[in-house]
Amino acid sequence: MTRSMLLALGLTGLTACQAGGFFRSRPPDDAQAVTCPKHEAASARVEFQNPGFDGHTLTGRLLLGTASGSLCLDRRLIESHTLTVERVLDCASGQPLAFLVVDVRTPPLREEDLLLLGPGQWYGRQVSVPLFPQAAAGQPGPECVDVELSVHTLDADAIAKPRVRVTRPTMPAP
Repeated sequence: MTRSMLLALGLTGLTACQAGGFFRSRPPDDAQAVTCPKHEAASARVEFQNPGFDGHTLTGRLLLGTASGSLCLDRRLIESHTLTVERVLDCASGQPLAFLVVDVRTPPLREEDLLLLGPGQWYGRQVSVPLFPQAAAGQPGPECVDVELSVHTLDADAIAKPRVRVTRPTMPAP
């Protein structure tokens, strides 16, 4: 089996799983649902610091804060749950690029995973978001992309829609 066939099979598997399949976990019937405590809706602040791009993966520090109200977060900040890639555009042409949609199976949310972030507080971590598959022929991926993201909390969708422009470091000539 060639590397390109394996890549195609892998991408087919990702697509099939993204449509439901076995990636979304359902808590057992006897599990108690963990919900956010009642809180005032937030005026959210989102920063994406130190963005990086290797031609395949967007990396950086995602910081979530609030100027007023509260945010209810999963302190694990799981990329595929907290961040959604809405669009990826080529910097030079502005044309949309096809990108990966990745989801992961995660353990059910536990009470200790809840974090209620109050005014003036910040919470974040380093994130890594795959955008493009590793090419079988060693292609470096696009040189520069604009990535449109949406950020979600446990009880609110799309609290912010940051746009990040990242450029792949130039490869030294062989």
